[in-house]
Amino acid sequence: MDNLETVKLMSLLNNIDDESNLDDFISNTLNNSDNIQLCKYLEKIFKDKSISKSAVIKNADIDRTYAYEILRGNKKPSRDKILQLCIGGDFNLEETNKALKIGNCGELYPKVMRDSVIIFGLNKKLSILDINDLLFSYNVPLLGEE
Repeated sequence: MDNLETVKLMSLLNNIDDESNLDDFISNTLNNSDNIQLCKYLEKIFKDKSISKSAVIKNADIDRTYAYEILRGNKKPSRDKILQLCIGGDFNLEETNKALKIGNCGELYPKVMRDSVIIFGLNKKLSILDINDLLFSYNVPLLGEE
């Protein structure tokens, strides 16, 4: 469904011939679209999974104060922080990639060794510590080592 909307938006955008039409597109299409904020998306998934923010933060191994600033929408998290919150919230791969996309951080990419290890960890529902152990064994940067 999201992809269909993207195709429609791209078609509209490709047919824009001047700046006034671009202004109309942005104000009428993008501003009224269902652009969800990362903090709202995370909150929705936490609620759907019946997991508290405090449990997610503990499982994510992120400083509590910083994590709450992210979850309130006051801080723009790095890709690793989003990944940590997703792993801490027991997100699956699809939910994690959507969070990364919303956060403008790029989805996990299986051709990148580090991303492959993280994908494996998500699929096996491993903890942050277990995923970091795997990352360490492959000599790639650990989650949260920014």
